[in-house]
Amino acid sequence: MFFFYASPPGYRKLLVVLNDFSAKRNETLGAYYVRTCSHLIPADVEVWGYDESEKSAKKIK
Repeated sequence: MFFFYASPPGYRKLLVVLNDFSAKRNETLGAYYVRTCSHLIPADVEVWGYDESEKSAKKIK
C-alpha cells in the first residue's frame, strides 16, 4: 500500500486481486482484504476483483 501513498495525486490507483473464492469464509480474497485491512487502503484506491475464467472484473471498493 505504500506505493499508492507515494504515487502522484491525480492518477487513478487500482489494486486488482484474483477472484479466489474461499468456501470457508464465503467471500473472495479481495472482499476479505477490504473487510480486514481497510485501514491500510488509501481512500483514493479502487479495489477490483478479476475473474480469470470469465475475463471480467468487478469493483469491490
